[in-house]
Amino acid sequence: MSTSAGSTALPRLRPRTRRFRIGASQAEAWLYVLPALLLFLLFELYPILANLWTSVAQAKGGPSLIRYGEAAGDPVFWLALRNSVLWVVVSIAAEIAIGFPLAVLIELGIPRGRAWFRTLLFLPMVVTPSVIALVFTTLYAPDYGLLYGVFRSLGLGGSFPAILGEPALATYGIIAVNVWQWCGFFVLMYCVGIAQLDREILDAAAIDGATGFARVRHVIWPMLRATHVSLIVLGTVQALQQFPLIYLMTQGGPANASQTLATYIFQTGFDENRMGYASMVAVVLFALALALIAVEYAIADEWWGKLRAGWLKGDAR
Repeated sequence: MSTSAGSTALPRLRPRTRRFRIGASQAEAWLYVLPALLLFLLFELYPILANLWTSVAQAKGGPSLIRYGEAAGDPVFWLALRNSVLWVVVSIAAEIAIGFPLAVLIELGIPRGRAWFRTLLFLPMVVTPSVIALVFTTLYAPDYGLLYGVFRSLGLGGSFPAILGEPALATYGIIAVNVWQWCGFFVLMYCVGIAQLDREILDAAAIDGATGFARVRHVIWPMLRATHVSLIVLGTVQALQQFPLIYLMTQGGPANASQTLATYIFQTGFDENRMGYASMVAVVLFALALALIAVEYAIADEWWGKLRAGWLKGDAR
């Protein structure tokens, strides 16, 4: 359009306005979400709230924290709490220390037959805990087990310890079984993470001289941050709720040495018929899981922030 000054006026553009309307499409979306929401409320939120109420409910009078005060003076409770934290730290550290190198070896060091190795490492995960407990209980047997046979062949049969019968060794013996069963999961997750890495970055690192262990340490390991965090969180939940192996192999013994919060809930709730106390232990277990996961996320964020700052500093140079 021409103006009196001879210039051409540009057409005005109307600003875009976003309108939010609750229409039939959103109502239909809520109908799809509603069944899952109801199942969550019924089978997730309600049991948590009911358990929380049971932990403080009293036969007479209002709610009370008397059970939590009783736990403060219960040595078995503190032992179970310590063992639960020990399970998380030792099992996750061992699974990462074993799983990550194996994944690097499979993905970068084996040109063919990777699927066979992945399948072999996945097999322990599909074996039922009862079978695993029976096999390793026999393996640990101090009179006829395979480990005892190895010690005896070396002339050390008299010094072979009763692993599941020693209070100082029972927990670590079961943790070793748990690591054997679930280490394959860590390997598979790391294999997936390594396979999805940008090959151009790996090639550029190789050109810059980062080969072998240096490439694994400075390139591959930092780039798998999401995989590390996911495995640590999943491993924490799995370790805290581990019950079958402990109950089938030692039942929390000897002398409650291998007791965890998960097994202590079963003992106090079903063996001793103290449902209120068992609910209190379950609340502590739930709070411990939330606290550990929050700490893990905070440490991961701090570590990633320092790592990115180092990268940016290196780029600036």
